[in-house]
Amino acid sequence: MQNLKEILYMRNKLLENSPLIHSITNPISINQCANVIISLGAKPIMAEHPLEVSNITKKSDALAINLGNITDARIKSIEISSKTAYENNIPFIIDLVGIGISDLRLKLSKNIINNYTPNVTKGNRSEIKSFLDLTSNPKGVDVGEKDKINLNNLDNSVKIAKNLSNKTNSIVLITGKYDIISNSDKTYIVKNGSEKLSNITGSGCILTNIVSCFLSVSKNIESVLLSTLIINIAAELSQNAKGPGSFLVEFLDNIYNISNEDILKYSNFLIY
Repeated sequence: MQNLKEILYMRNKLLENSPLIHSITNPISINQCANVIISLGAKPIMAEHPLEVSNITKKSDALAINLGNITDARIKSIEISSKTAYENNIPFIIDLVGIGISDLRLKLSKNIINNYTPNVTKGNRSEIKSFLDLTSNPKGVDVGEKDKINLNNLDNSVKIAKNLSNKTNSIVLITGKYDIISNSDKTYIVKNGSEKLSNITGSGCILTNIVSCFLSVSKNIESVLLSTLIINIAAELSQNAKGPGSFLVEFLDNIYNISNEDILKYSNFLIY
């Protein structure tokens, strides 16, 4: 718990800095992502035109890339912004949405990760396995039933995360019932969360953007841990919502209202 107290300073630092976050995300969740960035005390800009993204990324404090609902223009923008972030030491996260079902997205993700080394690589277990050319069973952009993280495959899932981290020199975040956060030195397992997150669209996109906010403060693995705790505890605090509509509203409100005391009280994670 002392370790968690030490990383909560990032919340105050984020508020002090009010960083600019460049988010190239899909239109399905773009509004929710922008609102969450604002809720955390940062400033969003959701630019995706290929002729402006380099200039905007250069002036940003972090970059969030999401491969959902991909288009020709967004492919160009992702490539340009990733290169710009890499060359200017701007931290960024890539979310491997749908690479298990789309060869186009898989090829794009490998190009970005192999050439521009994102600070964080994120995906569900189907997506992470697909990136590593392991047999996977995706269900669209969702994790397939056979790939879901459980107690029986937790050891293997951690090995997969560490393997990808070593290959890409990035922090790896595998989302699921248990969220796995790993780099070459340590691994965190976050047990917080709510099944109701699967009843709304964009929860994974929201997490990607939360991570980008805290990457602007710290590039360490603890920034990813804090991001994951915030979204999952906010979901738990929204458990009594009657349906997906009211859950989404309460969930977004709880991301805004969550206190350091809430995080200390409800966090459930371990160092693996």
